[in-house]
Amino acid sequence: MLVDVSVDPKSLDAFIRLEVENLKDEKSYKDSVAIISMIAGDYNLDPELEVSDLQEMAKMALDKGMKAILFDINEDGVEAELVN
Repeated sequence: MLVDVSVDPKSLDAFIRLEVENLKDEKSYKDSVAIISMIAGDYNLDPELEVSDLQEMAKMALDKGMKAILFDINEDGVEAELVN
């Protein structure tokens, strides 16, 4: 599983990009949710994200012809966006 994690040095936002093609099995979904939860924890946030939520997002991304799900995590919360 490949996950791209970056932090903007100015805003300190964390960005997690999950390529939908890499979400192949239950373990990859569980690992992805764990990574998102750990990073959100650094901002004292609980993303309240379940494996089923991530699976639904991946399906929506595929249906819309998108390649990835981008999570933006900062002090204000966690946002997800479908991207190419």
